[in-house]
Amino acid sequence: MTLGFAASGVTLADGAPQSYDDAKAVWVRNRGTPEYQNYAAEFSQFNNHYHLDEKNGCYALAPGPVNLMLVISRPENSEFAVIEQVFADVGNAKARCFERSYRGVRTKIPPFLPFVLQMSMG
Repeated sequence: MTLGFAASGVTLADGAPQSYDDAKAVWVRNRGTPEYQNYAAEFSQFNNHYHLDEKNGCYALAPGPVNLMLVISRPENSEFAVIEQVFADVGNAKARCFERSYRGVRTKIPPFLPFVLQMSMG
């Protein structure tokens, strides 16, 4: 996979999550499928390789965990997908930092759309 940042202008597909709760519902519906599990494992390796969660010092900005829902879409005629939306379950500086860290990251195209990855940040 390749790390990069996409320009804005990507539109989310109809039915794309518009809130943390919407995204969580999509995640709950798909998280047990083999396609989800395989993509999530690949994304975890990608995340760890590029240290995406560490790049902006987000962990130090507030105590407690932050749960994220990463909404992945595919720009028209693109060979990559992009993390179009990032929703957090809390509204603190740590959450906002993670949102900035992940939004716009280009990644491998998922097996279905909308694709929602859940991440828990300590």
